[in-house]
Amino acid sequence: MIDKEKYTRHIQDQEAKERVVRALGKVEGALKNHEILWTEFLTPYEQQQVIGIINSFQEITYKIEGGYQGAERQVITIFHDYLPRETVTPSIALIKVNNKNRFKTLSHRDYLGSVMNLGLKREKIGDIIVHEAYCHMIVDREIADYLLFQLEKVGNAPVDVEMDDFENIEKPEEAVKEISGSVSSLRLDAVLGLACKLSRKDAQSLIKKGDVKVNFQEVLKTALELQEGDQISAKGFGRINLRTLGTETKSGRIKITLEKLL
Repeated sequence: MIDKEKYTRHIQDQEAKERVVRALGKVEGALKNHEILWTEFLTPYEQQQVIGIINSFQEITYKIEGGYQGAERQVITIFHDYLPRETVTPSIALIKVNNKNRFKTLSHRDYLGSVMNLGLKREKIGDIIVHEAYCHMIVDREIADYLLFQLEKVGNAPVDVEMDDFENIEKPEEAVKEISGSVSSLRLDAVLGLACKLSRKDAQSLIKKGDVKVNFQEVLKTALELQEGDQISAKGFGRINLRTLGTETKSGRIKITLEKLL
């Protein structure tokens, strides 16, 4: 038996911990029963945790799939290393949701909310790639048929749903806003304050409530030191990437450049 508490006690985010624990159940099943098993869709942080554990067992290996290169949420397939990798079938499917109301623009939140209103869990859904008249949604293949027949509206707009091929995915350019400024330090609360136009006190409150993640991991430490390339996500404010660190000003402040996803 895998000591799941040993491998997950350091994970602060309770939802992430639960997903990793369930993934460890799949690792355990693959080891014991020589089955091919799949995790749920995992965030990059959760993927890192699970892959690190899989790599500690010599008998098993893995494949990771998200539907396209650069996918954020991905599924890990776990299997014994004597199996040829090409025989391990994918566990994901691609559906295309067409917006039939040409006067209404639908957002990522609209599509995700409508699917979850059908009683499906977020872990069954991977990336959602939104275009002007449709979206591509990567899902657990077990729910693909259900969505084909049950998803009829997104927001107030009628939609039709069809299966599609992964080769048809086109990832649109992300709209970003560049933010330049200076901070007294690279503490999370300081950088978050600049990015979201918050006072230090309000930024600290947001962090302490568990509404801020760094690199997809919940962070409660307001004084966490950030590094170039870190990604911050704050509830109600979206995502912010710490792109570049500049020189210090004469007063000792640090110049930084941020990218905020719109």
